[in-house]
Amino acid sequence: MTASEANPVRHSPQWPARPYAIVELAPAELSAALSDRVLCQVIYGNAASSVDAADDPRRVVAPLQPLTGTRGAECWLSPTPVRSARAGRFAYAENDTVMMLSLRVAEADLSPLEDSVRSIYAELIKLIEARGYPHLLRIWNYLGDINRGEGDAERYRQFCLGRFVAIARPGFETQLPAASAIGSRGSEGFTLIVLASKHAGIQVENPRQLSAFRYPRVYGERSPSFSRATLLPWADGAELLVSGTASIVGHATAHAGDALAQLRQTAANLEALRTHAMQMRKQAGVPIGELRPHCYLLYLRHAEDLPTIAPAIKQLFGDAPLQVLIGDICRSELLLEVEAIYRSATEPAKPC
Repeated sequence: MTASEANPVRHSPQWPARPYAIVELAPAELSAALSDRVLCQVIYGNAASSVDAADDPRRVVAPLQPLTGTRGAECWLSPTPVRSARAGRFAYAENDTVMMLSLRVAEADLSPLEDSVRSIYAELIKLIEARGYPHLLRIWNYLGDINRGEGDAERYRQFCLGRFVAIARPGFETQLPAASAIGSRGSEGFTLIVLASKHAGIQVENPRQLSAFRYPRVYGERSPSFSRATLLPWADGAELLVSGTASIVGHATAHAGDALAQLRQTAANLEALRTHAMQMRKQAGVPIGELRPHCYLLYLRHAEDLPTIAPAIKQLFGDAPLQVLIGDICRSELLLEVEAIYRSATEPAKPC
């Protein structure tokens, strides 16, 4: 039995329709001005040079370079006008159902890393609670040189420790969001992107993997604080927001040094998670339906591995849109990681 099944989160009995759409933009489509319905525009890699990301609090640069696809940015669109502002170190926008926030901290302001991350996450929790969106659904963490350091001095382990100290409270391990933590290249510092809500999502764990928050001491002083996925039973169809998923079985890395074998193991882990989520009718309070792939994002440590894994991508992930970005994974022996969105809506998959 998973933690989420043993202690189901009390969530709102009446869910609204999904309060956002995610639209892919090519670099040439990046507008100088954002409409009043944009919750967040995430700009990837070199595409950031085509706009001034500082001119609007809803723009944030993800410091990762695309390897495939035409995506220059993704735009989270609200069906209704949003309110946007800056508060402390965070920029945010909200639409009365969800809130998206972002933050960028320079490397010079991250020392010591553990304390800085603790402060950032404490500020995040305080802000979402003050604005009335207290439930974290999905988080993206981009940290420069994520694998630098040995043992507990590794930057990822220091990040995990700071995050834990900030968010730990009674019962918090049954209310963890989906999350990714990826190392950025050629861009030190820390970028944080957050989706929060007035509705508590349903935490989903993977039957093939030990929950990350229960990892043994060998992986650090404090285990990573995230769930494998967040299930959202929107009125117009369930949605599963999947954390960065890698070639881990139980808590151990599988197929170290073999990118293709890691990709296949990762795909098997994603399928097990998707299947398990579809069985969580009791926790959701409504039928989940068939969760179909909406889109994938693959983080690849070494660009030279792409030709090796490219033929298997189509076989394993089908026709759903899939973007590949260069990024380091939280364990140095992991060569790739995949995050996903699954939806039960009947319309065909569309670009994120």
